[in-house]
Amino acid sequence: MASLFKRLFCGTSSPARELYRSIVEQSRRPEFFVEYGVPDTPTGRFEVLVLHLFLVMHRMREEDGLAVLARSLSEEAILDFDRNMREMGIGDLSVGRKVKSLAEGMYGRFGAYTDGLQNGNTELSEALRRNLFFDGTPSEEVVAAVVMYVKQETLALKEKPASIWQDGHVDFGSPLGNKGSDL
Repeated sequence: MASLFKRLFCGTSSPARELYRSIVEQSRRPEFFVEYGVPDTPTGRFEVLVLHLFLVMHRMREEDGLAVLARSLSEEAILDFDRNMREMGIGDLSVGRKVKSLAEGMYGRFGAYTDGLQNGNTELSEALRRNLFFDGTPSEEVVAAVVMYVKQETLALKEKPASIWQDGHVDFGSPLGNKGSDL
């Protein structure tokens, strides 16, 4: 808990903070909102962010010695949720409860996406429909494209050496893969 408060009040950079910045940058790419139709709302942005946090955390789980970095990355996300709640004007008395709810939702989605990757496209598709496309009914093509993106990124991140995580660096591929904008 002390490390959480230290990072909250100190502006120093860390591998977890740099990883988080890369994740946020990827999750803000317009393709998710324009091409895939994820609602460009605070909830939609949260969903895309959590998907990318999942991709990185899922990969880090497979690597010995990254537990501390993974915990720090989770803390960065929670701090960002807190900052965003406050910037949105949520009252101080409600922020803690709302951040706790977001954190629980994040970990629930991690479980659903893990199950989806392990159990096949149908389960992953359903988890993505429920979360990313919470406010509508995407076409089968769009859901299939997002499933393909998740699987491609999972494989691409597996190929990256553990040293990139310790350096606070992660690169993602194009949200559209090789498909272009024909969705």
